[in-house]
Amino acid sequence: MSKVSTAVLGASGMVGQRFCEMLSDHPYFDTPVLFGSERSGGKSIAEVLTIPEPRISDELLGAKIRPLDMGEIADGNFGAVFSALPSGVASGVEMPLMEKGCRIFTNASSNRMRREVPLVVPEVNHEHLGMVEGREGFIVANGNCSSIGLAMGLKPLEPLGLERVEVTTMQALSGAGYPGVPSLDASSNVIPYIDGEEEKLGIEIPKMFGTLEGGGITPSPVEVSATCTRVPVRDGHMESVLVSLGKEVDADEVRRMFSSFTSLPQRLELPSAPARPVILAADIRRPQPILDVNAGEPARARGMAATVGRVRVSGRNVRFIILTHNTIRGAAGGSVLNAEILHSRGVL
Repeated sequence: MSKVSTAVLGASGMVGQRFCEMLSDHPYFDTPVLFGSERSGGKSIAEVLTIPEPRISDELLGAKIRPLDMGEIADGNFGAVFSALPSGVASGVEMPLMEKGCRIFTNASSNRMRREVPLVVPEVNHEHLGMVEGREGFIVANGNCSSIGLAMGLKPLEPLGLERVEVTTMQALSGAGYPGVPSLDASSNVIPYIDGEEEKLGIEIPKMFGTLEGGGITPSPVEVSATCTRVPVRDGHMESVLVSLGKEVDADEVRRMFSSFTSLPQRLELPSAPARPVILAADIRRPQPILDVNAGEPARARGMAATVGRVRVSGRNVRFIILTHNTIRGAAGGSVLNAEILHSRGVL
């Protein structure tokens, strides 16, 4: 079977490089055509590389980045277009491309809350992908990197009734892009505010846990209160979560729900799906970014698993810590896994 032709928009940035990593030698998707800014046009991925220990084929490392040209992209007849564009650029690019028939899997925030755009974490609300089936062009959005991590921790508990969530995030420096936070601000420091992040968590989680009705999503009534901080860690968003549930539960049941959780990507054995999407840490001192950020097996799913620890239960309240790789699971990897689901359904 021939592979699906692909393109990556914003290929020179950190998330664009992660898209290259996830698509390198992929069994479903062909080597992507790369597009970026005028500044990166003509350069190879090897020349702009900033991610550590890249798992990118030599062929793709040597591929040249083309200046972003909407006409060329629209005429390219790509089966899937992966967007790592900055939100300010994506807002003027993605919708016009969709209207020309492009199938866009985006990490940008510009179109996440549009009624016709599903906001999908594959293990959480894959059924929302049904919104785009039968369309010639569409956009499937990723959530905010912290929203994705939080959703991975909430989904196993959903059968107990999610009523209210309080979360404090400890977000890695790579979440701000490259070069990101100035070193004098980041070194030996914690910044207790990230512009726009708390609001994103408050609106994205209800949409992710909403119900598909009448061609759109009716948000869940779950309330989310967030405090978002930046910490001096390269990769890995850690979140301290308090969930109020609809009924009392015991700690052993909660741990079983975390450790036994699987979803559609695991049943389909998709290439980028971790065998265990949520890993329950036995050590009370885990998760830790330096030890757990790249959790996930098989090798192609490295960085795609969430790690949960410090599970504490009191009546209807559950407290836990969750860690996810913000530029893999929280960005490029989530989009690629969404595309793999639609490929398995014959949409791409």
